[in-house]
Amino acid sequence: MKFCFFGNVSGALKGKTLGGGELQISLLAKALALKGHEVVIIDPYADENFITLEGIKLVSVPEWKKGPTVLRMFLYRIPALRRMFREQNADFYIVRMRSYLHLIPYLAAKKNGGKFIQSIASDIDVLSERKKFKYDYNSSFKTFVTEGLANDVVFNYLLRRSNYVLLQHCGQRIASTSSKNNQIIFSNLIELSALPVAKSAVKSYYIYAGSLTTLKGSDNLLKLINIVDQTIPILIVGSPKDEKSKEVYKELRKKKNVIVKGQKTHKETVELIADARALINTSYYEGFPNIYLEAWGMGVPVISLNVNPGNVLTQYNLGVCCFGDLNRMKRCMEDEETKNINREKLTAYVNEFHDSRKAAVRFLNILKADLPIQD
Repeated sequence: MKFCFFGNVSGALKGKTLGGGELQISLLAKALALKGHEVVIIDPYADENFITLEGIKLVSVPEWKKGPTVLRMFLYRIPALRRMFREQNADFYIVRMRSYLHLIPYLAAKKNGGKFIQSIASDIDVLSERKKFKYDYNSSFKTFVTEGLANDVVFNYLLRRSNYVLLQHCGQRIASTSSKNNQIIFSNLIELSALPVAKSAVKSYYIYAGSLTTLKGSDNLLKLINIVDQTIPILIVGSPKDEKSKEVYKELRKKKNVIVKGQKTHKETVELIADARALINTSYYEGFPNIYLEAWGMGVPVISLNVNPGNVLTQYNLGVCCFGDLNRMKRCMEDEETKNINREKLTAYVNEFHDSRKAAVRFLNILKADLPIQD
């Protein structure tokens, strides 16, 4: 079969991941290619065409930078994408996240008799516009109109018309507007072989790893650190991405028990996670965080304020979800509640449900079943 993906994925294929969504596209693409399927990724942000060792063909869009800035989208970009997607004549066209440009591969799939798959990248994708406005667009009307409105309108249209909507966990179905019988769960993937092992047997610190944003609860992180025992060391790896979080970041740097590492490479970040007592997460919403899988793959539990995808933290004893209670999170850290969690079982969970080596078979079996999801 032939699969055609769309996205800014060239960096992830070369080991320089832009974000979680791009990483997941690259991992599924690799898995399918290794099983002998034809895989093409159209990446308008790539500088050149190339073929990976797995056999993935990445195709750039030469017209992407042509023409005057104001008109190039309509004169060059959209026509080029329309032509390229039609030329692929793929069995499946797959996109992830929210973008009005996803309408183009959808129409190509419809024209060519292929099937279109819309993947959910975050819980925020399937929430109300009011919550998107508050958490994703930081209550900025300008940001919503200029960056979000067109993406959200097309995304909601595609949810209802896709052949399949890929959910990261069963909890995402609740707010989705798509029909029940096109929704299937396909868990996020991870390359276990790429993870490091802990350098120290002594787990002295908790770690927050990732960008600091309003959606990821930078305000919650500061509130937590203000109330937790000041003798507990906390490492923060990442940098602020919005104005509110920049102010939070300044305050965090003043705390005596906080070690602010700033932005680190992915390799450096996972090495720091490997030596942590637990990974802490203060987000309001996420999808199925890649960083959870990385932590569990190295035997590190998670302490989460809100994010408990598909209730897996509780169901498989992978850490603690505090259900929005900062005081509960404080006590969990101070009492070292995750200390006695079986770390081998964390790795075993990831190996069973998220290992990228098993992804192609699992993915194809799900598509063949063509059944509604089971909660």
